Amino acid sequence: MKITSRTARKDYERTIAPRSLLKTYVQKRLHRFARFTVHPEMRLALYRWMGIEIGRHVFVGLDTWLDDQFPELIRIEDDVTISFRVMVVVHDNAKRMDGTRPGAGDGTVAPVILKRGCYLGAGCTILPGVTVGEESIVAAGAVVTKDVAPRKIVGGVPAREIKDVG
Repeated sequence: MKITSRTARKDYERTIAPRSLLKTYVQKRLHRFARFTVHPEMRLALYRWMGIEIGRHVFVGLDTWLDDQFPELIRIEDDVTISFRVMVVVHDNAKRMDGTRPGAGDGTVAPVILKRGCYLGAGCTILPGVTVGEESIVAAGAVVTKDVAPRKIVGGVPAREIKDVG
């Protein structure tokens, strides 16, 4: 069962997608190899073995961090380019941001979808629950906290719409 919105991490780990410690270990080892594998096709194969859904004609740059805790929540459609040192995160511990009460670190998970033909600039960060629209461009260093509409250019921290793709 796939999730479509932010879900409590404990619920996801226990009932929706339970995994063994061995599987988690293997995913993390594959990720370590993938990040620094020079051959781009081998890099994609390693990410696929982790459980990331990757379309055709995709490029993922070196030292890119695609969440290795819940890789099955990342979907990369056809013709996507991910530059180097990009970070795609599908889990966080920000359940409560208004204080430090017990349980604040329980966290949530949410899928990230990179739609057909989008481009992620060097060093940008995509946070949980974000969909980057078709043919959109995320500027280098941007922190994307909410969905990006199709054919838009976004940049900044947090990322804001700059203009339409020309």
